Amino acid sequence: MPTVTTPAVLLRAHPYSESSRVLRFYTRELGLVGVMAHGIRKGASKGRGSPGTFGEGVAEIAVRENRELQSLREFTPVRTRFGLAGHLPRLAGASIAAELVLKHAGQEPHAELYDALSAGLDRLEAVSPPGVHGEVLALGWKMVKVLGFGPELAVCIACGEVLEPGDMGRFDLAAGGVRDPRCPAPQGSRRIGPVARAQLRRLLEGRVPSDLRGSRAHLSLLDDFTTLHMLGGRRLGSFRFLDPPDQAAPDDLPTS
Repeated sequence: MPTVTTPAVLLRAHPYSESSRVLRFYTRELGLVGVMAHGIRKGASKGRGSPGTFGEGVAEIAVRENRELQSLREFTPVRTRFGLAGHLPRLAGASIAAELVLKHAGQEPHAELYDALSAGLDRLEAVSPPGVHGEVLALGWKMVKVLGFGPELAVCIACGEVLEPGDMGRFDLAAGGVRDPRCPAPQGSRRIGPVARAQLRRLLEGRVPSDLRGSRAHLSLLDDFTTLHMLGGRRLGSFRFLDPPDQAAPDDLPTS
């Protein structure tokens, strides 16, 4: 049974017995992998090698083909990321990214996805509280793009015409992109101007715009987009922890 040593981020953990857990890692060498970690809960009580959720380190995994759960031989923590668990909006943002990876990342290695997840979690943990929404957006939209679901922002999703720099378009959620102002837009579509398009392009690259405005409207769009295109209509509960529940996000993105 070969053993693979790989950088790994823990996305989910379930107790299996008094001393063992089932862990779901996203790894650089194996992609998404589930492992049985025998005795790891006993080791954690003694301060040895038990990863926390969103923690990152080096995992030694014994791999057997056609097996649903592999065997974790050892895990050496490198980043604990305890700061995510201590702040609810940060934890919500990390949970959103993890859910997208768990839903769509396969068992093939994807270095760009691993790097985007790792770097995004680091930034989310380090940013000051006022910047959390921006980092959640950058991490979430980067996951969307890397997983192949990025929205079309450069040309009209209906007619294929290139959008002019100053065009005030409409975001067609069902079609997954922006409509030219000369094309009829479906009811419920959001206005999206050149400023918001530029902001969204930057967020898709995993970067927070220095002039980010309307973060709640951007979060609403990310929530609706992932629900429709990536999560089979199931809305992630983590989004509700990013804003006070009595503050509804506006429909339209910044227009100027």
